[in-house]
Amino acid sequence: MAFAAIAFVSLLLIGIPIAFVVGLVSMGLMFDAGGARFMLLVPQRVFAGLNVFTIMAIPFFFLAAELMTASRAIEDIVKFADALVGRLRGGLAHVNIMASALFSTMSGSALADIATLGSIEIRAMETMGYDRRFATALTVASSIVGAIIPPSIILMLYASVAQVSVAAIFLASIVPGALLIGLLMMLVVLLARKYDFPRRERRYSAKEFMTISVDAALPLAMPVIILGGILSGVFTATEAAAVAVAYILVIGLFVKRTLKPSDIPGCMLRAGVMTSVIFMVLATANVFGWFIGLERIPENIAKSLIGVASDPVVLLLLIVGVLLLVGMFMDSGAALIVMAPILAPVAVSGGIHPIHFGIVMALTLVVGLTTPPVGPCLFAAASVSKLRIETISFAMLPFYAIQVVFLLMLVLVPEISLALPRMAGFIN
Repeated sequence: MAFAAIAFVSLLLIGIPIAFVVGLVSMGLMFDAGGARFMLLVPQRVFAGLNVFTIMAIPFFFLAAELMTASRAIEDIVKFADALVGRLRGGLAHVNIMASALFSTMSGSALADIATLGSIEIRAMETMGYDRRFATALTVASSIVGAIIPPSIILMLYASVAQVSVAAIFLASIVPGALLIGLLMMLVVLLARKYDFPRRERRYSAKEFMTISVDAALPLAMPVIILGGILSGVFTATEAAAVAVAYILVIGLFVKRTLKPSDIPGCMLRAGVMTSVIFMVLATANVFGWFIGLERIPENIAKSLIGVASDPVVLLLLIVGVLLLVGMFMDSGAALIVMAPILAPVAVSGGIHPIHFGIVMALTLVVGLTTPPVGPCLFAAASVSKLRIETISFAMLPFYAIQVVFLLMLVLVPEISLALPRMAGFIN
């Protein structure tokens, strides 16, 4: 395993894609354990990694987000966010956070948030007199809300890997998502007072507010349909994703008529490319997961960690430290797929609820999207804002402090994530 860890890091450092790194290391471990006999199992385990009904929701949710963007529904969402909070001191900063929160109910991805909203938000804030560094840092910090609130792709991956209820983990993410939004808005309030941020002086009339709300109502109804259908048992997460795509097609093509038939092939292509990246990692990681289960590696790690930290809170803090380090160098989705089979059994053995652990693990890795040296959200924001990574990272310091407070709250107060699924009867 020591040789495998060295090989893993070395292949990553020379730029080999994570899916192939996991696959090559896994095949090496399989051959070392059982020779050619075990190598015959590799294709079977690759297929088994993708032969899961739940993960079929992922391409549908990617496609739903692409169709939502192509139909220009995002403009209605930004206007609605501005109508709600634009009059506050630092209004556009609040709009940035609120728009990310609203768009996250459709995209499930932090990178999609920056790619779609980033240029709009940064340009608008800079025009209103905000410093570009602050505008970019806020856009990066608020983007991770997109990876928290349902339909979160990373939470769906955890549900698939750890074999927990998608409905329960989605429900468990709502309060943490709202908490992060609240913490970010509190920080903006403090900074707005200190630096006298501008606000929108013009008031919307009741008629204008009603028009904006009606325009935004149709796209914002999609998350209600998704969550409502899943939680009520009308359809599964995969069926909900397909319903979301059908809903957006009807709205875009026939109701608002902002989506052209010629836009659909491009949306499908982009969704297919994003899906293929995740599915390749899932397929190869299943080989790795099967091997570590065979070698009883999670049990051995559990014994070691529990021997060091028998208290569940201390154990979870140790795991968070490890995940923060991993998240600095690996994409959150890939890191979760690789690490969940190892750490989830450790957490459960230490007395941590699997749903609570899933929320903490996913959100810790999502924080890694915003941290150097390999934070994908930093690079995406740099390409949009034309700022250097170091400049954005320095401007992110107040938001890093908020993220640390957020993670500590999740670790120390499990009911933040467990209260809703417990009240709904999904967990005991």
